[in-house]
Amino acid sequence: MGKYLLLEYYLVGCYFVAMITIAIREQAEKRGITTAYQLQKAVGVQPTVAARWFRNELKMIGIESLDRLCATLKCKPSDLLRFEADE
Repeated sequence: MGKYLLLEYYLVGCYFVAMITIAIREQAEKRGITTAYQLQKAVGVQPTVAARWFRNELKMIGIESLDRLCATLKCKPSDLLRFEADE
């Protein structure tokens, strides 16, 4: 997979289903960024990318993008990505 993180993980069967959820919008709003446009300008990404990030609609994210988000929002990756297991 290289420098990308897959943001969904499913183990099929009777064991558990786990998923990584996204909290980009929550962290952005803590920093006063209340629109996708503001996020776009702050991070320096394309409008469609910022809109998907702001709606927390991702399947994967590059390490460089995650790094830029963390630097802009002054947070850690664990503040943006949350692991939730349904056991």
